[in-house]
Amino acid sequence: MTLKIEIENQKFLEIDFEDAAYITGPNRKQIWEIYRSLYYYFHKNPQLTTNIYGEDEIEILYNDDKLSVRNNNVYFINSRNDIYTQMTYKKGTLLFELLNSLSDDNEIDHEIEQLNNETLKLEIIVQKLLKTYSNNLRAEFEDTSYLELLKNRLIVGYESDGINYPLEFLDTGVLLDEFVNFLEFQLKSLSKTSWVILYDISGFVAPEDEANFILSLKKLTLNYDLKIIYLGNNLENVPLTSGDLEKIIISADEFHQLLPSDELKKSVSMHYPNKYVVTEMNFVNSIRRISQYIGNDEINFIPSKDLVLLKVVNEILGYETSLDPEKYLLSDAETKFLEN
Repeated sequence: MTLKIEIENQKFLEIDFEDAAYITGPNRKQIWEIYRSLYYYFHKNPQLTTNIYGEDEIEILYNDDKLSVRNNNVYFINSRNDIYTQMTYKKGTLLFELLNSLSDDNEIDHEIEQLNNETLKLEIIVQKLLKTYSNNLRAEFEDTSYLELLKNRLIVGYESDGINYPLEFLDTGVLLDEFVNFLEFQLKSLSKTSWVILYDISGFVAPEDEANFILSLKKLTLNYDLKIIYLGNNLENVPLTSGDLEKIIISADEFHQLLPSDELKKSVSMHYPNKYVVTEMNFVNSIRRISQYIGNDEINFIPSKDLVLLKVVNEILGYETSLDPEKYLLSDAETKFLEN
């Protein structure tokens, strides 16, 4: 399947896309433009977008069909507040959908009925006391409902070491865990496709938390109709397997989608200055490390073990690599290769 995202007026990013895409590289402007297009496609604002995208507004096509705003749930995360908001009781949030879905629960219905009975007893007491001061007025309390209690009386927080804290104090990593829990509930409950679009989350999420979060999302894609688009300066905290290499999109002078792992490794071996022997996971990790530098002509330093691989991949994609080999510990063949 293909995904086409309009970046500006009839200029598109077109990629093969199944369940995930990891977009990185030196051209940060293009990465931002992709996020911008996705965001304003699902948050319509013709006043802002018409001059950039034309009268047809933003176009996003999935497998040649216009992506339906109504039939897709989309969660944008580029700040801690985006995660926090999903834990608040507001229309459209994950917590809102989860708690509202419990309205038909028999146990909750029974407790609401009991609550209204107790309210009636209170009403009788108040009316009895009121008669002491008034011969005409009558006090009544309306029955309440579960949804009314959620709307008017709900306070969301958390407990730690026996102390109640406001939700705002909750650790970002824990918020991400809760997001995944609520998202899985949503995926089980609804037939809609869901998308999680992550932009530059390394800026506010700890490396270990980011890796665990993305791994949890990837596991959900195996069982549910969930799509992930990751946009970031690098892929250092993204847990990748060999099957993920073809999902990497490099944003350089142009966009480049990497080949499947076997094909990419074969191509690298054909261009490498000496015999290229590497395990599958070491190859994946090397590609992950160099991905942010591919097509970048302003590299101050890169580990020597990745330098030759970077030049090889750059050559395959048509880019120059400008580095001083004397700064690195390399074989004679590798040094000669870099000097050419």
